[in-house]
Amino acid sequence: MGFFSKKITTDKIAESLEGFFDSMVAGFKNSFKSKNILINERQEKEILIISIFTIVHATIIAFGKTPKIATDTIAKFQFGVINKYFKEMDEIKQFRELLQEKSDDYSKILNNKDKDLATKIGQVFCSHFFGKEEDGSHLEIMMLTGGISITIMIETKKFLDEVLSKYKII
Repeated sequence: MGFFSKKITTDKIAESLEGFFDSMVAGFKNSFKSKNILINERQEKEILIISIFTIVHATIIAFGKTPKIATDTIAKFQFGVINKYFKEMDEIKQFRELLQEKSDDYSKILNNKDKDLATKIGQVFCSHFFGKEEDGSHLEIMMLTGGISITIMIETKKFLDEVLSKYKII
């Protein structure tokens, strides 16, 4: 039995990532509910976006040396998640465009190599979520969302590194 005797598909990895995503979305919603924050449709999309971005970013980092695996896994992950929340093609198209736009905002922060990533991610999220430039009035939500996002990125990368070390991905 060789080192790569175990095999796993990108479908299975994407399915696991969907589980991380579902937990992250539920965690955000429960946290906001406990703070008596009612979430409207636009705000729910912001929660979906930060959660997708978090998982995708970790996947890109973990599979950076294997771009085909990264691309396949991300495509399958996003397809599964988006089709779970949106049924109409117009809705899917609009959400994908919104996801790209907002992901660019988050990516700018991560590309700066700033040491205060959690705060910066939380600021961007709160600006989008509350529909106004974050002024510190939502400090608790800002720190919560930023901290959760960074933690999930780290844990997702650890998970994917473990998968890479134990399985041949097909």
